[in-house]
Amino acid sequence: MLSHHFIKHCLKIMSAPELQTENTLPLSTQDRVSLKILGFFSRLSLSTLQYLGFLIGSIAAWFPHGPAWVIRRNLKLCFPEQSERWINTTTKQNLIYTAQTALEFTKTWGMPPEYSIQQMTEIENEALFFAAIKSPKGCLIIAPHYGNWEFMNSWVSQHANPVIMYKPSKNKSMDIFVREARTRLSTTLAPTDEKGVKAIFKTLRSGGVSILLPDHTPHDNGGIFAPFFGISVWSGILASKLIQKTQCDVIMLSCTPRGSGKGFKITVEKVDPKVYDDDLLTSVSAMNHSVANLIRRDPTQYQWIYKRFKKCETLKDVYQ
Repeated sequence: MLSHHFIKHCLKIMSAPELQTENTLPLSTQDRVSLKILGFFSRLSLSTLQYLGFLIGSIAAWFPHGPAWVIRRNLKLCFPEQSERWINTTTKQNLIYTAQTALEFTKTWGMPPEYSIQQMTEIENEALFFAAIKSPKGCLIIAPHYGNWEFMNSWVSQHANPVIMYKPSKNKSMDIFVREARTRLSTTLAPTDEKGVKAIFKTLRSGGVSILLPDHTPHDNGGIFAPFFGISVWSGILASKLIQKTQCDVIMLSCTPRGSGKGFKITVEKVDPKVYDDDLLTSVSAMNHSVANLIRRDPTQYQWIYKRFKKCETLKDVYQ
C-alpha cells in the first residue's frame, strides 16, 4: 500500500547503523522525482496535509493486515484489559495520527525552522527545560516516538545546539531532503556507532545537550531485557549508560497536536529518578517506565506501527 510505504520511509529516518558520507553520484530519475514529490507536499498547507493524513489513515484502517494488524497486536499486548471496541477505535485513530505525522514531517523538513517554531503554541514546564539545558553536567533530552518529534527539534535548536544521532534513509531522495533540513538547524549529526556515542559523551561532559530516542529495538550488543508495559523486551542501554557516567540532567520532551488550527504543545517533564541507579537493569526499567507513562496519557499518539516487541525474553514470534 502506498500510504504504508510512505509512512515507513518517514518514520525510519531516526534510527540506524552508521552515518554515511554524502554521496556525490548524480541522482537517478527516480530520486529526482521523489524529491519533487517531497517538495510538493512540503508546500501544501499544514491543514491540507493533516486532512490527507486523515484520509490515508482512514483508508488504511479498512485493511485488516499490514500496519493495522501490527498496531492492533501492539495495543493488545500493552493494554490487555481494554475491550475489542477500544482496540479497534484506537487502532484507527493511531493510523490517522501516524499518517498525519508522516506528512507533517515533510512540512517541517521543507520549511525554514521558524515555521516549525511558530507552530509551538503552548509549552508546558518551560522553566524545567531551560534549567536543564543550562546544567553544567550537560542535558540529555529523551524524545520517544510520540507525537511529532520533528517539529520539536526546531524548537529545541533555537535554544541549544544539540547532538543528535542520525541514520541515513535507504531512500536516497528522502535522505537528501532530511539532511538539507537538518543543516538549517543548530544541530550536530552523529553516527549511531561508537564514534557517535563518544561524541554524545563528550558533549554531555562539556555541559552540552543531546537528544536520544529511547524506545527502539537495539542491536544484539546494545540492549538488555527490561519490562515495558509488563513485557520483558529487548531495550536500549545507551541512555542509561550515558546518565550513569555523566550524571547529566535528564528531561523528556513530547510534542502533540492541540487540535485543528491550534498548533502543537510541547511538554517538558522529569523522568523516573531511578534512571540514575547504578544498576543497569533498574535504570533501563525506569526509562521504559517513563516512556510507558507518557504513552498511557494518549495511546493514539505513539508510533505503534513499529514492531517494538519483536525481541522478547519469553514471548516468541509476536508478529507471526
